[in-house]
Amino acid sequence: MSKLVAFNTQALLLLEESNTRSLDDFSRPRNQMATASEICSCFRKVTLRMTTPTRPTARELRQKRRGHIFEIDQAERFSVMGFREVSPEEFPTAAGPCFTRQLVLEHPDHPIGAHLDFAIKHKDGSLHIVECKTTDGIPVEPYGNWIGQLHIQLGLMAVGFPGVEIRGSILAADLSVGEEQEFNSFSPDMTLFEFYVEKGLELVEAKAGRIPAATMPGILCGYCPYRGGCSSHKDEQVPVEITERVVEYENLDRQKKDLEKRMDPMKNELIAFFGRSFHGITDDGIAVATTTVAASEYADSKKVKKDYPDVFEACKKTKAAYTKLEVKKLPPAPLAKAA
Repeated sequence: MSKLVAFNTQALLLLEESNTRSLDDFSRPRNQMATASEICSCFRKVTLRMTTPTRPTARELRQKRRGHIFEIDQAERFSVMGFREVSPEEFPTAAGPCFTRQLVLEHPDHPIGAHLDFAIKHKDGSLHIVECKTTDGIPVEPYGNWIGQLHIQLGLMAVGFPGVEIRGSILAADLSVGEEQEFNSFSPDMTLFEFYVEKGLELVEAKAGRIPAATMPGILCGYCPYRGGCSSHKDEQVPVEITERVVEYENLDRQKKDLEKRMDPMKNELIAFFGRSFHGITDDGIAVATTTVAASEYADSKKVKKDYPDVFEACKKTKAAYTKLEVKKLPPAPLAKAA
């Protein structure tokens, strides 16, 4: 690791510690309550993170920072479009259009709370919650834990602001490719909210050690630092969510191969027509270019290693290891022969 990368990683760790402390502003200690994000997470992971915290990796720190950067950018967008930013303390009585960040909501009767990425107040006094998510690849539908987290926030908002029209949406962004998707039309569902309140009370009991912490196997298990010893992975059971993802991947992989089979002969036909060097634009506005890559020479590594081992050792470079994924639908099992 270079000096600057190590320097930046240490800086991100300090920023993460500061951000974590800023979220400990509930009326109760975090170990005596349940937050919206925790209720929609694996309870075992939540309790272990509380009792035996692990240091986040450099990759995790950069991913979290990506989320903070996106929220800063979104705040600037609200401001430039005429929404005045106010402090969380000012928000309840402020006139719209305005917005605030990290508004704290707590249930008046239960140890349940949440931080809102954005709370917006429109000119007519109606409220809107925006939950921001940064991800590598935006899903077709929002993940279940995203929806659950938003429903808890909407329920808490409905309790704290009775009689006010409240809406909510999830804003997902893949910053690496510059894509955004809003999943909207959410509103408070108090029956569903009560279900999550009961789950939250169960988590509080688990945090206190009075009941075992339930597991929630899913797509994020592969990134969990507490996976070792988890009962859900004792026999490597594959969660339904992962099974569905495997099916989706296998379908897309087959489509990709089918498309490649169709595209290869088309590519050869187009190269035959346009020649070895061409640049142009079709009537439909599609740019077309052909370029010829010159022939190159390379060393036969097996021969060099065999005949000139000293040269091979002096010149070799280590290639980074990687994990290969292979997904293939098996043919149906043959029917048993009749006796």
